[in-house]
Amino acid sequence: MNTDINTPAFTVIIPLYNKAEHILRTLKSVQAQKYPATEIIVIDDGSTDNGAELVAQANIEKLTLIRQKNQGVSATRNNGIAMASCEYIAFLDADDQWLPLYLEETAHLINKFPNAEVFGTKYQIVEGDNVYLDAKIALPALDPDGVILSDYFDIASKGDLPFTMSSVAMKRSLLNKIGGFPVGEPIGEDQDLFCRAALNTQIAYSTNIHSLYHKDAQNQASKLNVPSQECAFSVRVTKKAHQHSHKQKLNMLRYSAAHLCHLAKLNIINGRFTQARSLLADPRCKLKPKHLVGLFAFSYLKQLQGVFARN
Repeated sequence: MNTDINTPAFTVIIPLYNKAEHILRTLKSVQAQKYPATEIIVIDDGSTDNGAELVAQANIEKLTLIRQKNQGVSATRNNGIAMASCEYIAFLDADDQWLPLYLEETAHLINKFPNAEVFGTKYQIVEGDNVYLDAKIALPALDPDGVILSDYFDIASKGDLPFTMSSVAMKRSLLNKIGGFPVGEPIGEDQDLFCRAALNTQIAYSTNIHSLYHKDAQNQASKLNVPSQECAFSVRVTKKAHQHSHKQKLNMLRYSAAHLCHLAKLNIINGRFTQARSLLADPRCKLKPKHLVGLFAFSYLKQLQGVFARN
């Protein structure tokens, strides 16, 4: 793909916390970009492994390594935004990868959709060794040359998110306007940002796959911390939903309902059936009837398995 006349400059922000096993693979994917990044900022958030040392020894051009006491991923990304010199910020988690045309595709979206301030691409999910799964994104037939997403909440409520933290770039001016990432929220900080961005600007999107989301990596917050209550971003979306038109309101409420159903599933998997039932009792879950019925059936089967295992 040929990029357009304008050549947007990208700052890549990579938060690093105990990902020594993966960080060099991630950095190699940045180095392999056909459209090079202007600067790379890796912020080590008080890791207890040797990840920061590996980054320092890699001696990568245009890379700045920052070391700080542990502040959490939101504060770390916000610190990176404050240090960035470019108008376009591309985020990449320390265990994920870009395919070689990711930044070129993003530059193309920037040029094609000058009114957009968020730029995302489709991604693949990596589970285990050489297991690559396409994300299940509820998209209609779209132009492979790029589109403006019609309704982020409608799409996100029906399947996987259209993009991950490692397949989205944003204008720095937008990030400053909406306040960056919420500090002190270890789960859902990315979705909080996506929601606020979706309510403030257009989202340009490519249906071409340019990012790999590694679910097999260790220390993912989603694996270590399974909430028993609704996350803060979903609470805020629900409150804001009542400020919008009927159609937008329903899509935002369905989005929060999908979140509740997802948490219920995680709690069921972990044998926390009371917590799952409490989540599913929320009236919003009735907006996702198929999910609701399926999760109650799943919970019943898991409890039966537990009974048989004990006997």
